[in-house]
Amino acid sequence: MTEFYNYSEQLYPEIVQNVESIARKDNVIVILADNLLSHVPDTALVKSRAIIMNANFDIGVDYCYRLSHELSHILYGDHEAQAVYQFSEFGKRGEELLAHRNAIRMLMAIEMPTTVNDFMEFYHVPSWLEQYAVDVYQDLKFYE
Repeated sequence: MTEFYNYSEQLYPEIVQNVESIARKDNVIVILADNLLSHVPDTALVKSRAIIMNANFDIGVDYCYRLSHELSHILYGDHEAQAVYQFSEFGKRGEELLAHRNAIRMLMAIEMPTTVNDFMEFYHVPSWLEQYAVDVYQDLKFYE
């Protein structure tokens, strides 16, 4: 296994490329918008299969985690529930919770962390999601 968190700066671009590759493979367009205000959240347009990532979004959560979250809405969400999703680190119900869980699973499947705490800190995952991260980590470790 790669010592992910010891070499995080070198692996980070590769992880982002992996998430973007998943999007391309599933015909999801990712647009990096650098002309939006800092309070405008990342957005998933379900029916258009497009994600708009705000390069200026002023939030403590890491870009790669946010991208995985928005991609999860399109790949694994209930497409009848809502047509547009905007990132919220505090979204704890329904589709938002599902996207948080799937983002954690997606990133851990790409590169298994050495510990859950390292994962949480590296991606700046909201602390209220720690138990979900522990559950996914244990589940993936079981199948290694």
